[in-house]
Amino acid sequence: MSTNVGEKFQELKKKWKENQQEHVFQHFDKLSTKEQENFLEQIQTFDPQEIKRIYTKLTDTAVAEKVIISPMNVFSSRDVSEEDKKKWLKMGYEELAKGTVAVLLLAGGQGTRLGSLNPKGMYNVGLPSQKPLYQIQAERLLRLQQIAKEKTKADKIVIPWYIMTSDATDTETIRYFEKYSYFGLEKSQVIFFNQEDLPCITPEGKVFLESKGKISSGGNGNGGLYAALANSGHLADMEKKGIKWICTYCVDNILVKIADPYFVGFCADKNIDCASKVVSKAYPEEPVGVLCTRNGRPAVIEYSEIDEERRYAKDESGRLIYNWAHIVLNNFSVDFVKKIVKNHLNELPFHIAKKKVTCINDKGETVVPDTINGWKLELFVFDVFPFAERMAALEVDRTEEFSPLKNAPGSGKDCPETCCNDLSRLHKRWIKDSGGAFRHGDNSTGLCEISPLLSYAGEGLEPLVKGKEFSLPLHLE
Repeated sequence: MSTNVGEKFQELKKKWKENQQEHVFQHFDKLSTKEQENFLEQIQTFDPQEIKRIYTKLTDTAVAEKVIISPMNVFSSRDVSEEDKKKWLKMGYEELAKGTVAVLLLAGGQGTRLGSLNPKGMYNVGLPSQKPLYQIQAERLLRLQQIAKEKTKADKIVIPWYIMTSDATDTETIRYFEKYSYFGLEKSQVIFFNQEDLPCITPEGKVFLESKGKISSGGNGNGGLYAALANSGHLADMEKKGIKWICTYCVDNILVKIADPYFVGFCADKNIDCASKVVSKAYPEEPVGVLCTRNGRPAVIEYSEIDEERRYAKDESGRLIYNWAHIVLNNFSVDFVKKIVKNHLNELPFHIAKKKVTCINDKGETVVPDTINGWKLELFVFDVFPFAERMAALEVDRTEEFSPLKNAPGSGKDCPETCCNDLSRLHKRWIKDSGGAFRHGDNSTGLCEISPLLSYAGEGLEPLVKGKEFSLPLHLE
C-alpha cells in the first residue's frame, strides 16, 4: 500500500467506523494497489453520516402527525374555453421563441425489466421505423422548434435539452447520442448531467459490498434532479441564459409532448411555481400516485395511502373524487427550483425501494439473493410540491399523452406492445382527422406510425393524407 493510499485509507476508515460502517473495509487488504485506489475513489463520494441520517429518519418510530388528505382542484381541458386554449398556446409559443423554456429528461433508468442493461432511452419498442425512445423524443423536439419558428416568425429557435443520467446510464447515453449525431439536434443544445448515487443498504442500515472493492449503489431517484442541477452548475447556467421554465418528463413515456407549448402557456398565465399534467384514473384500483392535498398542501400520495372509502368515492357527476393520476409530466419555474435548492433539500423525504441486491458475504463470496434482501434509497420528483405557493394541475387526454414503458415484452400492460398500439391508435386518428382513410376501415390491422419530423401533435398532415387511402402497416416519413 502506497503512502498516499495508506493515509487516505486511515482517514476514510475512521470516518466510516464512526458511523458503524467499518465492514466495508473488511476485504481491503486483499485488493491490488489499483483496486484499492479505485475503491477509495468510489467510497469518498459517499457520506456515511448522511447515510446514517437517512436511515434513522426512515426508521424513526415516533408517532407521525395526523394526515388530512383532500382532493385537489384541477383544470380539465374539457372545461377550458376555446379562448383560453388559444391564449395558452400563443403564450407558450412566445415563451419558446424568447428562449425561456428548457426541457429536462429524467433518464437514469436502465431497461432491466425489459431484458436489457442498456439505458431505457435506447430501447426499440418495435415500431415500423425501429426508432428508439431517444430518437423519437429528439425528433419531436426538432419538429416543435420548426413549428414555434413558423408561429412566431422567429429567426431561429433552439430549445435546450438537459438530460439527467445516472452512473449506470451516463457514459453509454452520451456515446449513443454522439454515435447518431444527436439525432439532428445541435450538439450544444443537448446537455448531460449525472444524478448522485447512494449506497444500497440492508434493512438494518448496513451498506452492501457488490464486490471486495466496490460498494453496491444506485441512482438516488428522480427527485435527485434538484441537487444534481445545482451541483452540476446547470441551474446557474439556466438563470444566465434567461430560462424561466423547466419542462420535465420521464424517458419511458412514448407519447410525451416535449415542451408542450399549451402547457408552457398555461404555466406562464398562472405564474406557477410548479404544475403537473394529470390523467383520469383508468379504474379505482389503478396502482398510481394521486395528486391531491395533504394537510392543505399539494402532494402526490401513493396508492397504498388511499383507504378504500376514498378509493371508490365519487362526486355528484359520478367521477372519482381522488381521480388525478400523476404521470411525471411536471413544469417548474427556475425561481422555484432555486428556492428548493437553497432552503429545502434536506427536508425532502427518502423512500425505500425494496430490492434483490447482489452482494458479497463475509468470506468475499458473491451472493445472488432469491428474495428481497435490501433497500435502495430514492427521492421522488414530486416531494417538492408541498413547498409550492402557486401550484396548478391540468388534466390531459391519456390516449394523447401517456403510455409508459415499464414491463417486459408480452406482459400485456405498460410494455412494448402497448406502447406501439397506443401510438398507432393516436396516429391513425391524426390521419383520419386530416382527411385520410384506411383500407378495411376500422378493421385494419397493423401499426401506423407518423415520423415526429412530420407532425408534433397531428398538425400539417392534410397535404400528405387528405383524400388518400392507406394500408397497414404504415410508416409516414
